Amino acid sequence: MKPCKRIEIVIEQPLARRLADRLDELGAPGYTMIPNTSGRGDRGLRRGDELTDTFTNCVFIVACDDEATVARIVEGVRALIARSGGVCLVSDSMWVRH
Repeated sequence: MKPCKRIEIVIEQPLARRLADRLDELGAPGYTMIPNTSGRGDRGLRRGDELTDTFTNCVFIVACDDEATVARIVEGVRALIARSGGVCLVSDSMWVRH
């Protein structure tokens, strides 16, 4: 196993393509996007089973072992989250390399 940072970004589903493009621009080594997530935050309840994606969230997960890239991703998504809402979490993790 190898130490890394786990970056989790929760954002409104309609902004998923914009965030994916931004992660590519920032040099993210890859990501997993989980659509139609639900929960409660400062903008109220978000359900994953609405008729449209307008009021649903998605979660992006990035595993990164380069501190400079982690910092670039965090700073690069900060503006998008500030405008639209969402959250970015960074935690220590272990990467099981294959």
